[in-house]
Amino acid sequence: MTAPEAVTTDDLTTEEFRRALGHVPTPVAIVATVVDGAPVGMTVGSFASVSLNPRLITFFVDDASSTWPRMSESPTFAVNILGHESGALCRTFSGRGDRFANVAWAESGSGDPFLSDAVLSLQCRAHSTRRLGDHVQVVGTVTETRVHRSTMPLVYHRSNFLDLGNADRDIDARSPA
Repeated sequence: MTAPEAVTTDDLTTEEFRRALGHVPTPVAIVATVVDGAPVGMTVGSFASVSLNPRLITFFVDDASSTWPRMSESPTFAVNILGHESGALCRTFSGRGDRFANVAWAESGSGDPFLSDAVLSLQCRAHSTRRLGDHVQVVGTVTETRVHRSTMPLVYHRSNFLDLGNADRDIDARSPA
């Protein structure tokens, strides 16, 4: 078997880089807040925990986002982690139009949208933002958590969602498989 030809940094195109990183699975979340009395939200595929003490999370927003500028002035936001069966909800919050039409949600303690179909919702207070390349890194301090149900998460991998529906069981990450 012949190894694929390596692409060096000087020759690496944006599309090749995107295709290469597509091999890294990512969780899918919907970040939401309330702006001028109406819920606003967007899908992010770059959510990660940062620190336990203090309780920090992060996600990244593309510079081309038309939603983030509306949300960025809010002092709080909610991060809703989606379950494996929520691909359609993910796509709804990636599209145009009223993203909250026909979406059940309840207010968090700070008034931000906790989606009823989420696996987990995290209420956050804005901690910091910084521009990194063609994205903005957003860091939030978690002030409230709500586990809605226990199921496998929605995971994006190689331009598709992984079907984790049959893998809905606890695996002890401390012991070898």
